[in-house]
Amino acid sequence: MKKFLLVLAISTISISSFAQRSDPTSDNDKVYTEPVEVMPEFKGGMEKFYAHLHHIPYLFLDRMNGREGKTIVVLVIEKDGAISNVKVVHGISKKEDDEMIRVIGKLQKWKPGMHDGKPVRVQYAIPINFQIADDL
Repeated sequence: MKKFLLVLAISTISISSFAQRSDPTSDNDKVYTEPVEVMPEFKGGMEKFYAHLHHIPYLFLDRMNGREGKTIVVLVIEKDGAISNVKVVHGISKKEDDEMIRVIGKLQKWKPGMHDGKPVRVQYAIPINFQIADDL
């Protein structure tokens, strides 16, 4: 008998992170998209972060229609550690995308990224796999 399960699999060990090169004339509110000196860190560690991702439900209609695959969620960690600008850039359905944005948007603050001794805004891309699995 088959059972539908949400399988969250992060395709890489670490979350893709990016930061923008420092420019003394640049606007102080720009989002860094290439590595910074100290990258943002989820309070409690990445295992705790991944545990929160398990609260993203695999919606019934998506399971029944066989929708599965990798989704990519992009977000910004603000200077105060808050999460903002959560967007799904590759998803499996609009309703599932909305649910991912809701769950990720409610997560606690991170330790902010630092560059040149100052907190900076850093963009992250998070891959999440939705997969229909057999129950053995």
